[in-house]
Amino acid sequence: MRKGLLFVLADGGRARFVERDVETGAFVTLEAIDNAASLRRLRRELRASPPARTFNSVGRLRHAVGREDYLRPAKEAFVATVASRAVELVRRRGLQGVVLAAPPQLIGPLRRRFRDGRVALVARTIGKDLTREPDHALDTWFERLGRGRLLGPLTGYSS
Repeated sequence: MRKGLLFVLADGGRARFVERDVETGAFVTLEAIDNAASLRRLRRELRASPPARTFNSVGRLRHAVGREDYLRPAKEAFVATVASRAVELVRRRGLQGVVLAAPPQLIGPLRRRFRDGRVALVARTIGKDLTREPDHALDTWFERLGRGRLLGPLTGYSS
């Protein structure tokens, strides 16, 4: 079993799976997933069909009716894809666990995907979008984590 961690950098439209090189200590991107085109298409469709408007019963004010957030479920579905791919990478590469870095509104849904008993322990989370940070700049964000130390024993592996 290798002692490294998989660093999962995600937002609603992009994800990168990064590992620290054992010999050099530098971060190396293993894989990237880009879902931004799908989100742009969804935004375009939403703008093409604006919500209905209604008048206020008292006065002349108008309000949008049925304003639902369709982007959030799309982003959470993408997060599910990212989590399942991370599980696969952790198992295939024999890594110890994952470190999650995502915007605050997505860190919760992403972390929940790792709590359903299918993956190793989540070592740490960072509520920051680091998907566009170059590999060499990641060290400043993750330097406090050490070289792959986990917070506790592995849990949740089901082979």
